[in-house]
Amino acid sequence: MFKYLFAKAEDIPAGSAAVYFGFSSIIWFVIGTGLGSFNAAKLAFPDFVTGSEILSFGHMRQVHVLAVILGWISMAFAMAMMYITPALGNTKLWSEKLGVWNCFLWNIGLSLGLFLLWMGVSSGREYSDMPFVIDVVVILGLLTPLCVNVFMTIKTRRTQGIYTTNWFFGAATFMVIIVFTVGNSPEFFQLTGLTEAYLTWWFAHNVLGLWITPVAAAISYYVVPKVTGNPLYSHRIGHLHFWSVVVFYSTPAAHHLMSAPLPEWLKSFASVEGVLILVPAIAFVSNLLLTMTGKWRMFVENIEIKFTITGVLMAIPLNMQGGFQQTRAINWYIHGTGWIVAHAHLALLGFSTFLEAAAVYYGLQTLLRRKLYSLGLANFHFWMLLIGFTTYWISITIAGLIQGAGKIYEVPYIDVVIAEHPYMIARWVGGTMVFLGNCVWLYNMYKTARAGTAIPAGRLPHELAYER
Repeated sequence: MFKYLFAKAEDIPAGSAAVYFGFSSIIWFVIGTGLGSFNAAKLAFPDFVTGSEILSFGHMRQVHVLAVILGWISMAFAMAMMYITPALGNTKLWSEKLGVWNCFLWNIGLSLGLFLLWMGVSSGREYSDMPFVIDVVVILGLLTPLCVNVFMTIKTRRTQGIYTTNWFFGAATFMVIIVFTVGNSPEFFQLTGLTEAYLTWWFAHNVLGLWITPVAAAISYYVVPKVTGNPLYSHRIGHLHFWSVVVFYSTPAAHHLMSAPLPEWLKSFASVEGVLILVPAIAFVSNLLLTMTGKWRMFVENIEIKFTITGVLMAIPLNMQGGFQQTRAINWYIHGTGWIVAHAHLALLGFSTFLEAAAVYYGLQTLLRRKLYSLGLANFHFWMLLIGFTTYWISITIAGLIQGAGKIYEVPYIDVVIAEHPYMIARWVGGTMVFLGNCVWLYNMYKTARAGTAIPAGRLPHELAYER
């Protein structure tokens, strides 16, 4: 990467920025899930690593969360945008050099921000924990250059229309800048109390609703038709998905604060609109599954389709939970319990991660022109991720229901802790499986870059997957 930072633009090979973002995202995924496994061990075994303040749960948790969101997920998004956007426009990335600098600053800025968090320098607001100076770096040094590169690549396209994926990419890169700017304003304007709490959850909700969810979906709109050879089932349904996300997912987010003294009309409006996220969810899932018509055998034998369709199927429980858990009756029971933690991981480690992994697998092979080093290791990675995540999700969901019952029936807290202990151990086992699977993935992609079989001109990676 360093040799291209000050190189002439014409000397930087096409796809360099995407490759650097791809490998960076995998490394951050290993770091993020390693920290998650460490934190889960502290919940399962309270005597694990004690006596050090900076290794306490309070210091480590937010580092794990933001390493996954800004490191793994967002850098995988940037990687996908830097090779999919020009491919769909039949052109080159607008500025490969800007992309390389973007990746360099992303790694530096994120490392600095997470180090400060680890040392205890924090805004104290969940999901927007980083101090304001780092928020400025994220907005101006990370998100804005990405937005400029994506928009200019779409503008200089050599195709007549704009495919659904690029609709989502363009809108999401713009909206995430708005979300970060407004959501982190409480620290700049010294806002406190209910206003600070409301903006904190407005930020957390819309990072998921206007960044993570739509970009992950956009990736699948590219991968499934590209790998199967089937055209997208319906562009109109794709547009319905896009506009219904804009209308229904950008909710006021008051459903995160049902017990707070916010106006009742605002909480009711947020709840009703929240249920309507089932409209874009049904449009998305049905469109992708119908695109698979006649090619379902690839769900078994193709690694990119296996990851993508698994992620699409996870959108079903994700949106069913998301739609109804914010209604007052259900929210009253599960608010503040492990159920919410499980739901957040279903979105980030389930639905979103499987779609991004497909994009990174496909993109790195295509850009490096190298066949995957080991399909066996890729399948091992898939099953470790799927079984590990499922173990985590089910165990912490059950723990959440136990916590909810304990809250409602006023069971002594220590009895709740004892009752949920087996599920905390299962949570750690599942999370550790995900971490180990990611270590194998990093090794597999490193060997693909170094020792993968060259892909002949005119062939695609998935066409060679089973050729020896």
